[in-house]
Amino acid sequence: MEVKDLQEELTCSICLDYFRDPVSIECGHNFCRSCLHRSRVPGSGPFPCPECRHPSAPTALRPNWALARLTEKTQRRRQGPVPPGLCGRHWEPLRLFCEDDQRPVCLVCRESQEHQTHAMAPIDEAVESYRKGNLDIHMDEWKRRPVRLLWYHFNQEEKLLQSQCNLGDKMKTLLELQEIEAKIATRWKDKIKSQRMRISTEFSKLHNFLVEEEDLFIQRLSKEEEETKTKLNENRLKLNQTISSLKKLIVEVGEKRQAPTLELLQNPKDVLTRSEIQDVNYSLEAPKVKTVCQIPLMKEMLKRFQVAVNLAEDTAHPKLVFSQEGRYVKNVASASSWPAFSAAWNFVAGWRNPQKTAHVEKFQHLPCVLGKNVFTSGKHYWEIERRDGLDVAVGVCREDVMGITDHSKMSPDVGIWAIYWSVAGCWPLTGFPGSPIQPEPTAHRVGVYLDRGTGNVSFYSAVDGVHLHTFSCSSVSRLRPFFWLSPLASLVIPPVTDGK
Repeated sequence: MEVKDLQEELTCSICLDYFRDPVSIECGHNFCRSCLHRSRVPGSGPFPCPECRHPSAPTALRPNWALARLTEKTQRRRQGPVPPGLCGRHWEPLRLFCEDDQRPVCLVCRESQEHQTHAMAPIDEAVESYRKGNLDIHMDEWKRRPVRLLWYHFNQEEKLLQSQCNLGDKMKTLLELQEIEAKIATRWKDKIKSQRMRISTEFSKLHNFLVEEEDLFIQRLSKEEEETKTKLNENRLKLNQTISSLKKLIVEVGEKRQAPTLELLQNPKDVLTRSEIQDVNYSLEAPKVKTVCQIPLMKEMLKRFQVAVNLAEDTAHPKLVFSQEGRYVKNVASASSWPAFSAAWNFVAGWRNPQKTAHVEKFQHLPCVLGKNVFTSGKHYWEIERRDGLDVAVGVCREDVMGITDHSKMSPDVGIWAIYWSVAGCWPLTGFPGSPIQPEPTAHRVGVYLDRGTGNVSFYSAVDGVHLHTFSCSSVSRLRPFFWLSPLASLVIPPVTDGK
């Protein structure tokens, strides 16, 4: 009872709800400020108290802070879950059923302005009406309750029955859809399983095929090794026989020269003739490896990492011209004028001291240019096509190589990892002369594959995927594409094609 009494003390007698901004008037009664403004007649004169009718001046309204704090604390205690059967607004028992709002309400709600004009019924009668139906209602109930309410109940029951049938049909449809969805998911899982097995089987075949191809290449290389060894042994035997014969002839000539006069004059022509016809001509021929490293599907695999490379014109030598949006470059200097032009440019540019190359921003001595790309990680592949058959060099380099003055110094020692490309073939620029590793005309297009993860840059024939050479450049953090062109030489970087 104490809690109920406290609630009554904290309830506005106008709105029958907790005080909101409570104010006190001259007679001592308290009301919500908004409720008091709505209940009194507009004007500046005194107004009667809604409870005791005692007149009070509008200027006598005083905020009741203590009552406001007490109301706030009481409401805060009731912010938890509302017990079953109680009104969530007033925490009073739900004893009535509002026919207009179709929901249970308490006695305090009935007296509020929200429900003053609504039709109410005891909640037990409302429940019984819904359960039994409206045809069994007694005559006295027809008198006690409006006919409109009874027909409303009847319609509501019909609607609920129809709604129940509709929900049953919907449930049946959803269950059928659920069954179909389950079958679809099962078939999809079977397809995924089948596709996984197919992929595994096909890649297993590919692995076996690659193993067989590897064995075939190893057999070819072994056969070539045996044939080359046999030929080298034959050449060595022939050379040893020639040396042995020549040694015997030298000994014989020496003995003949030291023989007595009579013996010296006996048939010296035979020794002299054999000395003259002794053949010492022997052509040395360095054996070459004819079995190339050509892995099936290598071209397709490399194109998965193809990137667009464009030439950085701001790094280029003055004699290089560009077109095709930075993918084509040509050295317009002729072979006869290049030495003179290079010397004059060196003099004008002041590059007499080759040590001062740290802050060079473009090539001023060699006909070179860098790519715009800067590679710090990942895998990258691009191709270069030579158009006129003249000598070029392609690869990767550090960013601080633009002060180099001698093309013979282009090598990993100065930060350039490239291959030299001429009519004789391709060979790596290592700082010393080398023999071609791929003859023409096969390598009219070369591919460069840079793997920053392994720190390697590899070169391939872009036509048949034959491996040309591999450098290790793992110690460099930033690498850029590198291009060198001999006089009148030109090259083009083909556009990227979808290799996936």
